[in-house]
Amino acid sequence: MLSVENRFMIKDLHRKGLSISEIARRTGNDRKTIRRILGEPLIRERQPRARRRKIDPFVPYLERRMAEGVLNAPKLLREIRALGYQGGITQLRMFLQPFRQPRAAVVTVRFETEPGEQAQVDWAHFGFIVHEGRRRPLYAFLMTLGWSRAMYVEFTVSADEGWFLRCHLHAFHYFGGIPEEVLHDNLKTAVLSREADGAIHWQPRYLDFAHYYGFAPRVCQPYRAQTKGKVESGIRYLRSSFWPGLRYTTLADLNRQVWLWLDTVANVRTHGTTGEMPFARLPLEGLRPILGRPDYDTSILAHRHSSRDCLVSYQGNDYSVPATHGQQPLLVKETPAGELLFLDAAGEMIACHPLAHGCGQRIVISAHYQGLPGPSAPRRRPMAVQLLPPDDWSNLPAAPEVETRSLRWYDQLLEVAA
Repeated sequence: MLSVENRFMIKDLHRKGLSISEIARRTGNDRKTIRRILGEPLIRERQPRARRRKIDPFVPYLERRMAEGVLNAPKLLREIRALGYQGGITQLRMFLQPFRQPRAAVVTVRFETEPGEQAQVDWAHFGFIVHEGRRRPLYAFLMTLGWSRAMYVEFTVSADEGWFLRCHLHAFHYFGGIPEEVLHDNLKTAVLSREADGAIHWQPRYLDFAHYYGFAPRVCQPYRAQTKGKVESGIRYLRSSFWPGLRYTTLADLNRQVWLWLDTVANVRTHGTTGEMPFARLPLEGLRPILGRPDYDTSILAHRHSSRDCLVSYQGNDYSVPATHGQQPLLVKETPAGELLFLDAAGEMIACHPLAHGCGQRIVISAHYQGLPGPSAPRRRPMAVQLLPPDDWSNLPAAPEVETRSLRWYDQLLEVAA
């Protein structure tokens, strides 16, 4: 390989007008070499060597997860560290940045509350789930404490009044106490109606639930969802950190995973606003204790009408009730323990069944049909008889003549056949 000085001399001779053959003769180099040197720069630029990054072995895994919609850096960091990644989150963020879409700027005023003052509640829809053999909508209940930012999440297949109260109760037990007030939207499970002057007509059962636990219910102004921005932020965090790429089998498995995520990720992270872990601030909330009193009855209530065959339909299955209550309006209570209680108009329990899974089943207790008469023999319908006057008897056709034979004739016929 020619040195820089030799290449400079060849180029200098060419500038002075010497031919390629003369330059080759003077320098002793091949003409092809001379032509190649004249077409090259004097000093070659050194190409930087590609540095091997710690994240490079995990790029195929990250690309597969991004194709599944997972772009949350802390979530991906936990996953690739479990696979052996030794780098930090900064290198991961730099890798993800070109694939992120810029967010629109949102300007608002942050409202902070005192310890134990407020919890914010909301529902979020997460598509559908096959639950007990049927396709059901999937909801997530979220409660976030305003001061500590500790959050509770529970997935359900219903957002009706019974589950609304039941999830509140589960959240109070999870936090270990009750805040002074609970803020939420104008949900039908909490608010019957709202007057133009701001007067609120509450659902009686929710108001009784709030009175039982001693908190004040609060609702946002219509079309002002940002008033409960802490729980709204929690929903976004749940969708970005927990939900993308999740694998689950049943509703119970989904809740086991989200409760583990709460205990090991969401409530032990350093919160971006407070700069502290929610679980570290939770003991300082000063929540009122929930223990020392029985849990509020959060049974799911439904009104049904029993059929002629003493059956009541509930969630796609039929349940028997005593025959004395056939074709009557009844109240059905689905308890948290998974039992169905059937009550009459006076509020007395007349039947109890375990809640059946699936659909199309008939759950029957034979004692409910005791005392009913069994099936009776079919009645014969009376036949019409035509009566003819005596004068019309002569017009009837004559009866056929029948030959009279001795019984011995039949015996002989049998012997011949044998």
